[in-house]
Amino acid sequence: MVLAVISDTHGIFTLVRKKFRELNGIDYLIHLGDNASDAIQLSQEFGIPLEYVKGNCDFPTKDELEKVIEIEGKKILLTHGHRYYVKYEYQTILDRGRELGVNAVFFGHTHIPMISKHEDILLLNPGSPSLPREGAKKTIALVTIDKSGIFPRLVNLEEVSVLKEA
Repeated sequence: MVLAVISDTHGIFTLVRKKFRELNGIDYLIHLGDNASDAIQLSQEFGIPLEYVKGNCDFPTKDELEKVIEIEGKKILLTHGHRYYVKYEYQTILDRGRELGVNAVFFGHTHIPMISKHEDILLLNPGSPSLPREGAKKTIALVTIDKSGIFPRLVNLEEVSVLKEA
């Protein structure tokens, strides 16, 4: 199963749309907040099933701030991250992931892409495809999940390159 994971689109998703036209085999779209309505539009346009959570800029909505999904037997916490101080530290979000018994936590909010393994939990931030910060590139993540594991990679939307693989 291949997931396209995006966050922090803020109404600007031209590069995401372009990349989706180039890619084949995306099974699921995940949006981690801040203009989650962009993901609804992309999901409808490309016919890709969608899971999303709202971020601190998604208001007023009744959408969920976080949810746990299960794919290929792997549990993943989806959250924007703003309630877990991700701009400053990762311990709080790791504690939440352990409390929920997940294999991975996908979050956004910082606009800075990262992949990091912390003992038993994978942390993934796909960055922002529209408004990256601190010198980051415009990115999304592509995540392959099968029974053997969760395999994320960051994709630079402005070049044909993979920035980092776990």
